[in-house]
Amino acid sequence: MPRGLRDTTPGLHHVTVGATSDEKYFRGDTDRLTWIRRFIRTLRRFEWGCLAVCQLDTHVHVIVDTPDESISNGMHYLNSFYSTFINDTYERRGVLLRARYWSKPIVDDAQLISTYRYVVRNPVRAGLCARSEDWPWSSFATACGLAHAFPFVDAAPILATLRSGDDARHTLIALSRDEDDYATSSRRSLSR
Repeated sequence: MPRGLRDTTPGLHHVTVGATSDEKYFRGDTDRLTWIRRFIRTLRRFEWGCLAVCQLDTHVHVIVDTPDESISNGMHYLNSFYSTFINDTYERRGVLLRARYWSKPIVDDAQLISTYRYVVRNPVRAGLCARSEDWPWSSFATACGLAHAFPFVDAAPILATLRSGDDARHTLIALSRDEDDYATSSRRSLSR
């Protein structure tokens, strides 16, 4: 049975890609940095915006804003390079990726908030860190103003959606915490 057509509509997309089986997608810092460099080239080449990126060991999540229907071409550009790099570096053969990539369009503010929260909480759920801002391979600390490691990421659309005003950092951090913390913060920021 042929694969279904992907939704390549311009706009925001949650995209993820990962290694096949239990293999690691990133084996070390060099792999992560190589992927990031190619991802930045992909953003520039296809004129995408990036709201979030989060690398785990077996997969990566991004939220990108595409101005056209280039998501398939962009992901092919990124994935084919990275797969070849991994195969050459580790003298491995065969398919690295479990699938081409997975993506889902983000169609409204509520979905954007829940998707962003899901992406930035991934390392916490995986037991890699206690707080989202502590994971060095996520753009979340940069979005909160706590780091500068991901200068190509622009969290302004999520901040605008949250209506966080002057307290953006607090609102983002609350978003990455428990549901109760986020609900309290949301009521506070919406009442301003």
